[in-house]
Amino acid sequence: MPKMFIHAPEGTFDLDARTQVASELTELGLRCEAIPATAFVRSAVWLYFSDYPAGMVFSGGQQTSAKVMSLLVYVLEGGLDSQGKQALIAGATEILGRHAGIEGRIPAYVCIREVPESNWGIFGAAGSLEALRASPEGAVPI
Repeated sequence: MPKMFIHAPEGTFDLDARTQVASELTELGLRCEAIPATAFVRSAVWLYFSDYPAGMVFSGGQQTSAKVMSLLVYVLEGGLDSQGKQALIAGATEILGRHAGIEGRIPAYVCIREVPESNWGIFGAAGSLEALRASPEGAVPI
């Protein structure tokens, strides 16, 4: 159940693109973590978009108008193996570039932060990767 934070210059994604990015990154994250894509589990995946206006994005100490994106992904420790991490990085980069209208080399930085279950709280208790993977099909979404 990844939590994702997307940082980009203002205007990189319109509302339709954001909706597509959110949907595609949700599915990608669940596949990479091998978590069932039930309605409950999908509802536990959150994405936050942060837009930065002109004059707030810098590269090499200088203002830039380049569409450079950053994606910070928080996951429960042990949820991604090496192959899952690489698939998440490659897939997320492709999704971001496609919906930002960028062809060729996609300027997207993807950072995956693994959080121990004891440091991940939901509903007042520590998170559990095992419980998510075993969640019943009919569990009520958040």
